[in-house]
Amino acid sequence: MDTIERVPVVQQVVKIIREFILSGQTEVGKKLPTEKEYCESLNVGRGTLREALRILQANGLVEIKPGRGAFVARTEEADSSDIVEWFVKNEVELKDCIEVRSAIEPLAIKLAISRCSDSDITQLERTHAKFTKAVEEDDILGVAKYDERFHNQIVEMSKNKLLISINKKVSEYVQTFRSKTFQVHQNVQNAIEPHSNIMRAMQERDSEAGELYMRKHIQRILEDLTVMIKK
Repeated sequence: MDTIERVPVVQQVVKIIREFILSGQTEVGKKLPTEKEYCESLNVGRGTLREALRILQANGLVEIKPGRGAFVARTEEADSSDIVEWFVKNEVELKDCIEVRSAIEPLAIKLAISRCSDSDITQLERTHAKFTKAVEEDDILGVAKYDERFHNQIVEMSKNKLLISINKKVSEYVQTFRSKTFQVHQNVQNAIEPHSNIMRAMQERDSEAGELYMRKHIQRILEDLTVMIKK
């Protein structure tokens, strides 16, 4: 394996492990090298490796078994039917999660707009710009990463510790959902306008508009999920 030298590091680790799994050199059920072995051979940290494995798990190539390690889940790329099957299988849990998001995120942005600093908004603008660039470059991993960061930053800007704590738990669950949903091109396109509207409301310090746009955004996520399940 080649040592990682260039950014984005996580994407390179994903690429290396994916190519190994798809190369025919392994088989379903086979245990992958340990975290220590990967970190040493690729010269990356555990956090980077774990994020890469999480992405591969979301893509259906890897199964992570707590306390046992990572295993090969399949040796072929998932097709659209596999993605749909995942949404159908997890429908109840996903809808539960969206219900919670629809409650906390509109409140979070309302509080964020009234409490955030100019520096906070500047940081959010940078994340939004990276999200937009990832969309333009068809960088699905980047889209998921910066979508997560965009929403988490808004919650953090609320300065409400309980909201932030609840959001951390929700965000952990949403990670896999993001990596799955953004494999569908239309879902990526459907996130662009809502993010732009939310960003504009933040810049204009318009809490009512921000709350409205966030509600519409979460509702659109639910609609996208419903479309996927009905395919």
